[in-house]
Amino acid sequence: MFYDKEFLGNKFKEYRKNANLTQEALAEKIGIAEKHYGKLERGAFVPSLETFFKLVEVLKIPFSEFGFNLPDYKDDLKEKLAKEIYLLNENELKFYSNIIQSVKEFNKQEKLKQ
Repeated sequence: MFYDKEFLGNKFKEYRKNANLTQEALAEKIGIAEKHYGKLERGAFVPSLETFFKLVEVLKIPFSEFGFNLPDYKDDLKEKLAKEIYLLNENELKFYSNIIQSVKEFNKQEKLKQ
């Protein structure tokens, strides 16, 4: 669903209106031009990942609205990390995955020592 321009535009419009924000106010909050935001809302193009995540954050749109099967965390840190993961490229994902696996293995070994 992320690449369905009309779907995204309608979703942003729905949540913007529910938040009682004008296009101008929302564009200012996320740091883009009002004309640019208006085109996003009309489905003229797909937003960059950075703009997408800013919109999701400001409008408080659950990822499930876009077909992502991520749990809606009540923990701000977990939510932030989940967003950061989606911004990583393949090499960065592999790097951080290796770090996590190493830490888990270290913790496992430490528990066995006890």
